[in-house]
Amino acid sequence: MPRAIARSIAFVADAWRDLTWKHVLCTWILCVTCSAIEVAAAASNVAGAVPWGPVTNGVLSMQLNGFAVLLAVLVADRGSPAGTRRWWPYVVAVIVGVLVGTTLFWVLSQRVFTIPSMGQMRGFHEGYGPILFRHFTDRICLFGLATSVYVSHRFSAQRIAALHAVQLDGARDERRVIEARLAAMQGRVDPRFLLTTLAQVERLYDVDAGAADRMLQQLTDYLRAAIPPLGDAASTVAREVRLTNAFLNITALRSADRLVVSHGSTALINRARMPPMVLLPLIKRALAHRAERAEGDERFEIDCLIHNDRLLLSIEDHGTGFAPGDADEAEIRRIRARLAALYAESARLTLSATAGRTAALLEIPFEDCR
Repeated sequence: MPRAIARSIAFVADAWRDLTWKHVLCTWILCVTCSAIEVAAAASNVAGAVPWGPVTNGVLSMQLNGFAVLLAVLVADRGSPAGTRRWWPYVVAVIVGVLVGTTLFWVLSQRVFTIPSMGQMRGFHEGYGPILFRHFTDRICLFGLATSVYVSHRFSAQRIAALHAVQLDGARDERRVIEARLAAMQGRVDPRFLLTTLAQVERLYDVDAGAADRMLQQLTDYLRAAIPPLGDAASTVAREVRLTNAFLNITALRSADRLVVSHGSTALINRARMPPMVLLPLIKRALAHRAERAEGDERFEIDCLIHNDRLLLSIEDHGTGFAPGDADEAEIRRIRARLAALYAESARLTLSATAGRTAALLEIPFEDCR
């Protein structure tokens, strides 16, 4: 028995911890408004000023009953968890709340402060029974109606939340499908590219075995990065950089990284998820749209950082590869379409040009692949 009482007390205490300032404010406004209406109604039926005793009793009764019902409804909320539509806990809550509130009102009004009611001021004796009946019937109608509005709103909010959860699950499933398709697209190596590369390797072995070995290693790196791991259709920043570097080294007959992560820790680029078929097409487009060859080794500098739970990937070109004037051309539209399919409006690709350089800024929600 003591254990059951302790559990009940803990249950009520947990329910009351859900009390917020909105609950208090809305209940107080409702009680004050109803008290004002009662005073106005009494003033219209009484010649002269309304006596202070009945006014004080009305305000005190309204506040005590209102907050007693509020606390009882919070307990009913805990006893009627999300996903269930049970009205009986709220019916019990209103009855218990009004009984407790009216009893507290009688104790404070008649036993502690001895505030006279309208009947007592006219010479009638009112005990606990008449006061309980009069205040109970009035308050249970008022707060029963208010509670029904609250419960209807709560059930509606639960349905909307459940629908939103289903929509989020559907969006996640659709995104996984899109990621798998993009990964499969990336994993399909162009046969012509593969045959051309192998033919170049074969010719290089006749003139420069070292260069042939390096190109063959770059082709191996490219194939490893292009084929997604089993069970994970998504990619990482590090993997996409390796894939793009391997492709560029193969096409340029060289073995030097042209994509260099200048800002961003190794741990970050290794664990930051990134959709496939975004970085490589973006670099290809930049090379194809350069108005002139960049100075030096034609490197692309990449900055990778996290800000407000978003992954910011900035790719800077020493040439005009990311000139914003061509932002609406086909390849940029395709990349943005992939981002929109994966992240809706939460992803953005921006092209810019400053002081002889151009840059592409990719913003996507940060996701940890660990």
